[in-house]
Parts: sequence; C-alpha cells; structure tokens
Amino acid sequence: MTGGASLADALRSVQSRQRLHMPGHFGRVSPVPAAWGAQAAAWDQTESMGLDALSLPTGVLEAVSERAAAAYGARAAWLSVQGATLPVLAGSLALAAPGGRVLADRRSHRSVLAAAILGGWQVDWVCGEAGDPPDVAAWLRKLSGPRPDLVVPLYPSYEGLGRDLAPVVAQAHARGSRVLVDAAHGSHLGRAAGLPPHPLAWGVDLVAHGLHKTEPVLTQAGLLLAGPGAPAVLVWEWMRRLATSSPSYLLLASMEQYAEQRAAGDGGWIRFAAQMHDVWEQLAQRGWQVRQRVWSRAGQLADPAKLTVEGDGLRLAERLRRAGFEPEHADAAGVTLIAGPALGFDSRDWDRVIEALGDPVAPASGRAWWPAPAPAVLSPAAAVRAPRRRVGLGAAAERVAAAEITPYPPGVPVAVPGEHLSGEVVQWLEEAAARGVRLEGVDTEGGEVAVWVVDGDA
Repeated sequence: MTGGASLADALRSVQSRQRLHMPGHFGRVSPVPAAWGAQAAAWDQTESMGLDALSLPTGVLEAVSERAAAAYGARAAWLSVQGATLPVLAGSLALAAPGGRVLADRRSHRSVLAAAILGGWQVDWVCGEAGDPPDVAAWLRKLSGPRPDLVVPLYPSYEGLGRDLAPVVAQAHARGSRVLVDAAHGSHLGRAAGLPPHPLAWGVDLVAHGLHKTEPVLTQAGLLLAGPGAPAVLVWEWMRRLATSSPSYLLLASMEQYAEQRAAGDGGWIRFAAQMHDVWEQLAQRGWQVRQRVWSRAGQLADPAKLTVEGDGLRLAERLRRAGFEPEHADAAGVTLIAGPALGFDSRDWDRVIEALGDPVAPASGRAWWPAPAPAVLSPAAAVRAPRRRVGLGAAAERVAAAEITPYPPGVPVAVPGEHLSGEVVQWLEEAAARGVRLEGVDTEGGEVAVWVVDGDA
C-alpha cells in the first residue's frame, strides 16, 4: 500500500502525461456536456501507471477499500463500479456451491436470480404478506427444512421496510449456512440514530450495497462488505471473474470521498431522520397513509430515506411533477420518494411536497399486490437453457416460464424461469401491461404482449 496517498492525488499525478491509451477521449475532449464541467475528461482515467488495478489492488485502490471497510466496521471491502449487482453476484457465488440450495426473499432484485442461474441453484423463495418483507417466523420455518448453502435476505426492501433478522442469521449459522444480505438500498443504515441497524451488526457473512441509492456518490458506485465469516479468497476470485476490467475512476474517486465522509460523521442523517418522521406525521394528520409510518408503528424497522404515500400513485406522480418534483416510483397503490441529507430540504421544501400531493385519493386498485410464487418444475438455470417458444400472454397460463419477467423499477422478477405462469401471475402481468408498466422479459413485437415458455413445458 502507498502510505497516505489518496486516489485523488494519484489521479492528479498522471494528468501531466499525454495518454495514449483508453478511453478514446484521451483527456482532451470532454465525454460529457460542457455544462457538467470541463474537468470530467481529465478525471476519467483507466488503470495506468500509478493508479493501481481494481482487480488486484496494492496501492491507492487498496487504500480506498480499507477506508471503506473501516468506515463500516467491516473485515474487508470490495469496490464495485457495477452498483450492487456485482457484489450480489460475486458474493453469493463465493458462498454457495454449484447446484446448491439457496433461501432468498421473493422480492429480491433480479441480480439474485441471475446468481441462481449462474450457480445452477435450486431456490426456495421466502414470501411476505402483500409484498411486505417476510417475517422472522417464515425464515425460521424454511431453515428448519433441508440445510441451505446460502440465505439471502433483502434488507431493507425497495420501500425501506425491514425486520430484525438477528435470529435468522443465528439460526442460519447454526445450520452451517452462509448469509449474504442484499442491502442495495441500505448503504446509509447504522450511520446515525434514527436509522435502522446495519446488517453487519447481526454477524452476517457479506453485505451488498448500491451506494448511489441513498448516499451522495455517482451512479453505479457499489460496495461489498465482509463480516467475520466471509471467504475473502473466493470473493476476490468471483469479483475478478465478473467485474469489468476497465473501471471508471470517476466512480472510484466518488467512493473514496464517501468513505472519508462516513468515517467523519453522521452525514446529516440524525437531523434528516427526525425531519422525515415529522413529515410522516404531517401527512398522517392530512389523512394520508404513509407506508413507512404504518410499518414503524407496528414495531418494525423503517428507513426514513423512503416515503411511500398510499393512493392512486399515477395521479399522485402527476401532481408532484406539476409542482416540479420527480418521484422514484408510482403504481396503482402509491407513490414512493427517496430523500436524504444531501437533498438539503428544509421544512418549507417539505411543505411544498405535501401541498403538491394535495388531498388524499384512494388507490386505483386497492393495496398493491404481488403474485405468490407458482410451483417450479425446473431450476432457473435449466429453464433458461431449455428449448423455448413464444406464446401470447393470454395463452400463457400454467405454462412454464423460460425467462424472468421483471417490472422495472423496482427490478424484482414477477415470473421466475422454471415456474408455472399461474393464473394469478398472468393476471398481474395483464394489468401491469395495461397500465404501461415497463416489463422486461416480455415480447411486444407486432403489438401483442407475449412471453417465452419452455417448449413442451418440461
């Protein structure tokens, strides 16, 4: 390691040399609009002399990783310029054996399913009510069955909902199972009073973060954190296999700055958390149901960085846009906003948001529902490799899915390869298509909504 040298210092030191290497702007032509700043090209580097190598860091990037680990109290940290997807893939493949058995939250990001396909795993999904996080009892029931290689809780959920999973982690470890927490939306957790605890506090093996979800870093900045039981050598091997060999130093510099900020203090999260609890109460007084407030009052863990107002989300999103606000997500049951200290909002700003929402409106179709998993007849890996054919969505009921179907956002598969497309799943997809939801994995060529099914249905 190179002493106290920073990544920023190293980047400055190489800018005196004319680049004759990638990227193709060579530091002379800005790769971004001029309004973004003339210095972007100078900072957009590759792994040239003095800048270390992300796949085998021994200098400034090793120092950034160590600062990140120290900021979280982790045993080790791996930097990702592929968001939380790379940490989920590499971490889970390092922990579970090929063809093994995995327990995972059904509302997990599609990257968990991608890892299952690469690993050839049999996945036993753990479900909550109406899309809520599964309760501890549901996890423990699954853990009382055949021993899984890996347990993958989602914490917090896309809407910032969570449970105290310490008993789940303890039982998994007692069974000899590893635990990776998909905390893509939880990089700020544990940073201050008023926030839910960080999953490292439960003794998990690995934690995957998408830093850009809630913290002031560039998009695609991610992190994989190691607990005491993480197999570091295997994690390194999988990170090298799956990561890009041309990382963005703009992203890495952003992560270095964040690690230093997290180590230095709470980043304004104490004040922000108190502010958001006040916003929840103000909305409740006006007749709104705030999902995080309801969850918190039920004794569960709720992230103040998320604000989900229940009602006809598409109407509410239009109200917000007319007032100059762009929400994170809207559906028939509500609208979700993401906020944080970097937003810099004061009480007057939140008053404007509350006024923009206007009077409460009923959800368009009741509380958001999520179809229950249908029986699986093939593993995800076998299904995506099987012969397939295209069928119209109306004729797809009870056929076996050959590809995942994922509404985006939030990137959570509704249909999983190898499972039957139940009538409930088909109904959900038909309603989503009618509302104009972006569905990845369907085929709309010729104006018909069609899906891919296993030819012969296994």
